[in-house]
This record gives sequence, C-alpha cells and structure tokens, in this order.
Amino acid sequence: MSTKHQPDFESAPAVTSPIFWHFAAKMVPWLLAISVYLVLATLLVRWDMGRTGEEGPDFGAELYGMYTQLFFEPTANLPRAPIARVVFWITPIFGVLLLVRGVVRVGASVFDVEERRKLWVKIMSDRMSNHIVVCGLGHVGIRIVESLKALGIDVIAIERSRVESFAQIAERLAVPVLVGDARRDDLLVQAGIARARAVVCATDDDLTNLEVAIDAKRENPQIRVVMRVFDQRVAGKIGSALALEETFSPAALAGPLVALQALANGVLGVYRVANGELRVDMEISAPKAWWGKTVAECEDAIDGRIVGLAKGERALKRPRHDTAIANGDLITLDVPATSVARLRALDAHGPRDAAAEGHP
Repeated sequence: MSTKHQPDFESAPAVTSPIFWHFAAKMVPWLLAISVYLVLATLLVRWDMGRTGEEGPDFGAELYGMYTQLFFEPTANLPRAPIARVVFWITPIFGVLLLVRGVVRVGASVFDVEERRKLWVKIMSDRMSNHIVVCGLGHVGIRIVESLKALGIDVIAIERSRVESFAQIAERLAVPVLVGDARRDDLLVQAGIARARAVVCATDDDLTNLEVAIDAKRENPQIRVVMRVFDQRVAGKIGSALALEETFSPAALAGPLVALQALANGVLGVYRVANGELRVDMEISAPKAWWGKTVAECEDAIDGRIVGLAKGERALKRPRHDTAIANGDLITLDVPATSVARLRALDAHGPRDAAAEGHP
C-alpha cells in the first residue's frame, strides 16, 4: 500500500500554516489573560502606592515593571505599600503557572508522538467540511475508508481502539482517526458531524450503529446515514422506521456474490434494482459466437449492457453500439443474473482462461 500521504508522527513536525494557526489559537487565551492581569495588577499597585503616599513611575513604566516581574527579570523596586508588595510577590508565581500550563503543554504536543498524533487529528478534523464520518474500522469499515479515499473524498474515522483495528492503515491514508466510543457526543462533534455530508455506521454492534445513527441525525438532520445491520430483514425495518438513507447487511450483500462466483468465472459484483431483480457485473473474454458482431447485437443476445471493452492495450470505457467484437477482446458486462447461464452456454471464458490464452 502506498504511504505517499502517510502522516509522520515519529519525526519533528513541519512548521506548516495549520500548525502555526493552531498554536496561535491556543496561545490567544493565555496572552489575553496575561494582558488583563498586567493591567489590573499595575492599576492595583498604583492605587495602593498612591493611597499610602508613595511615589512611583508613570503608568507605562509601571506596566513594563510588572511585565518584567512576571518573567523573573524585575526592573522595578519593591514598593512599601502592603497590597502592592503582595502583588509583586505573587506575580512571579503567576508567571511560573503560565509556563507550566502553557509552554510545557504546547511543548508536549510537539515532542510527544501520541500528542502529535492527537494534534494532527484535531487540526485535520477542524478543517474538514462536507466530509464523511466512518464509525468502526474493522474489515468492513477499512474497505469503506479505502474506497472513499480512492474517490478523493475527505474522511474522518472513529474507532474504539488503535491497536485492535485497522486504524493505523487508515492513518497511512491520511485519514484522521478519533479513538473512543462512537456513541459519545463529544467524539461526533469533534468529527465535525454537523458539517459532514454523510456518516457510515460500520461497527460490529447493531445497537451501537443504531445509537450513532440517531445521534448523527439529531446533530445534523440533513446528514446522510448509512448503517450496517447484520440481519437484512431488521435492516429494512430500521431504515424505514427511522428514515435512514441506507441500511446494509454484509452477509446479505456477500451471499448472492459468492453464489454467482461459484457458478461462473469473472463475476465482479452483484446488486439489486428497485424491482428486486438481481444484476451482475462480470468480465469475460469474447466468446467465439460474438466475433464479428457489434456491441448492440451482443447486448440484445444477453439482455444486458457492455460497459467496458478492452482491445489489446487500448481500453474503451464506453464502447459505441456499432463497435465490432473481435477475438481476444476483454468485455465488462452488466447483465441480469438470469443471463449468466446464457453466457455459459456461449462458451464464454473467464479472466483466468483469457490470461491463459495470453489475452489482456
């Protein structure tokens, strides 16, 4: 698997614009707190010194003195006024707390691998919009993530554990992975559920998927919800009762596919249309009965569609209806399941047979 976009948590982080603005945003509250404290402390010191008749510098000089006092480099003399003295004593303590709470905490996010990972996930999550949230990174969830990334769709994943899942594979695809229970409202919020276009509930627990689906709809009524349910009959009932866009059962989807793969070579996938008809996507080597015939004539023979045609090294993604079929052509079909028997009767060869004959 390609690691071109793999986030490198082991090396020092690059100083990029998102990182800079993240730290800037983190420091703003502390800078505001410092500013407020320095102004109030200066006003309090000047008031107390004035109350006791003690002379002091102007406000600007006093403010600068308080600033240097905060960072252990005092430039002002210790006043005689009691309250002012207390302020002078506690100001360095405030500076120590600031360093421990702010600078050390920021430094940990830079040098600690796990903190860097969390930081990267947070930055990516905050910047995403119109993305898809995938809950559960098991065998089904990771395939969904891989397919979405292949389509160029932004994805955020939520997984209970980074160890007992495919979370690290997702991260190598530059997919942010939030670790925790997907039923937690704060994780859904952090995943940007209010800005997402869809959520896929793909954990191996039906109740968890149901709860996540309900929570997602509550946070974002316009979001598209696709939910995994192990029992297809229950899936249909839940989908209609909760007005979910899609519910699916991996077992129900895989059953027809395996059955048809046992029947014929070259079966790529199966699906059902609105009237319940089962259709098959398959790839065959052009049967001898089709040599010299047009695409339209061959389609009429099987009541299906030729959706792809490869002639040698040249692939025609949408062959014209008058394109002639020749020996060695590799054909991609979309046909009703009942037409598979017709293709077998035509002595069609699967991809393995085509490869044995030297066809592409």
